[in-house]
Amino acid sequence: MKIYSPEYIIDYARKHSPYYAGLYKKVSKNPALADLPLIDQNHFWANASIKGGSVLTARQVDGQVLKSGGTTGAPKYAPYTSEEWDTMCRINGFYLSKSGLKNGDRIANLFYGGGMYGSFIYVYSLLREALSRTLLFNIGGQSPLEDMVSAIVNMEINVLAGIPSIILKIIEYVEKNSVENFNVDVIYFAGETLYPDQREAICSILGRKVDFRSVSLAGNDYGLVGYFSSDCGFNEHRVCDTACIFELIDPDTNEVITEENRIGKIYITSLYKLLMPLIRYPIGDMGMYTEPQGMPDRKFKLLGRSEEAARIGVVSMYVTDVGRILNDLGITVNGYQLIVSHTNKLDQLTIKISPRELNGKNKEDILEALFKERPLFLDSLDKGIISPVEITFCRMEDLEFNHRTGKLKSLIDLRF
Repeated sequence: MKIYSPEYIIDYARKHSPYYAGLYKKVSKNPALADLPLIDQNHFWANASIKGGSVLTARQVDGQVLKSGGTTGAPKYAPYTSEEWDTMCRINGFYLSKSGLKNGDRIANLFYGGGMYGSFIYVYSLLREALSRTLLFNIGGQSPLEDMVSAIVNMEINVLAGIPSIILKIIEYVEKNSVENFNVDVIYFAGETLYPDQREAICSILGRKVDFRSVSLAGNDYGLVGYFSSDCGFNEHRVCDTACIFELIDPDTNEVITEENRIGKIYITSLYKLLMPLIRYPIGDMGMYTEPQGMPDRKFKLLGRSEEAARIGVVSMYVTDVGRILNDLGITVNGYQLIVSHTNKLDQLTIKISPRELNGKNKEDILEALFKERPLFLDSLDKGIISPVEITFCRMEDLEFNHRTGKLKSLIDLRF
């Protein structure tokens, strides 16, 4: 397991990554982290090809490559060396043991595997590194519902680990089919928020208290950021100081936020990734500190997505992708924005568009192109784990703007 100082990471990236060498061309030789420019995600990923992009510090020869984003269009490919992967899993496994995981827990791994997605193999790997001795059943989220429930009952599984959408479908199946001996009392989740109304429904259906815990705050592209501890409330994590430097940045002024209860955009500097360094990288979420400055592994709360991408259920929709879809259809616009909401225990995406020229296209054409870009939307709709996507046309003045800067808000997250 290898952890590096921020000074080493910065110097290494500057010497071995053409992207960072260019980005830091006008930066002094030994800069403080706060003196470095913030990464723009679009610019970063435009230069981050694993087949020779300028972000990488070397050609990858071991480890694995994960995919995030869409199944078509422009997905992001995130490389991890074997050492980086082991380091991340060992750190997360250690903190998972501190979350309440017990010796003898029988755990169903219900995350998705294959397709170069990381959640299934990540949970498998970090549980191998956990201090607690547990029994793992690698069922997978793609299995038929009846097979999942049958395995959970027959193998006397007491802990589920999966995305909330799959877990909710399992609980719904248990209720509709009056399944007996379903003795789950702990649920680990990641990839989506498990909302209070969903938690209440699970406890009500099972007729008992269930312990809900986040696996961690981590992403294929940015790695490990935060871990769950027993004193974390809804949507709270603790910064994993071992794995990263965590910063909250005011989205209007780029000021570093240190005080409690002030909302900012989350940026991280990874302390173990050298192949694809991440230095002041935006993870795509807003948050705020919920503990005083100076606390180790300071607690923070997630408060929805920032303007890079909306996440609806398990589907990520990048703001720039919507603009490209409209452009490919020949639609010109004055502006558009993505609005994410949560009602009746389901997430919903609404795209508000102020059109200049539709060129004969309509809402159905936009939806068709959207589903072609993100097939997972249709799959999620068919499974009933998100609400239908809505397209609305409006005047420019009907869109929402930042009252301080006058800028159009590209993404509005109403869930928190």
